[in-house]
Amino acid sequence: MFASPVFLVSSTLATLWAAIFHLLFGKKLLDLILFWFIGLIGFAVGQATADVLDLNWLLVGRVHLIEGTVCCWVAMLVARWLKM
Repeated sequence: MFASPVFLVSSTLATLWAAIFHLLFGKKLLDLILFWFIGLIGFAVGQATADVLDLNWLLVGRVHLIEGTVCCWVAMLVARWLKM
């Protein structure tokens, strides 16, 4: 399961978005860990939502790029807002 291409691509994208988000808004190393964890959860929620709603806007294999990215960023923004 953890070696599947969907998991690897999704976790790589969520890690990339978390790193960019930390560069823009983060202050401490702990923020990076928080954003990474929340980004993974957000991307997974976006993936699941797109699968349930059968949205096929921009797919790379079975990875929903738009839905996963939007949910990832929204989750990290909410985490940043709640952390303040």
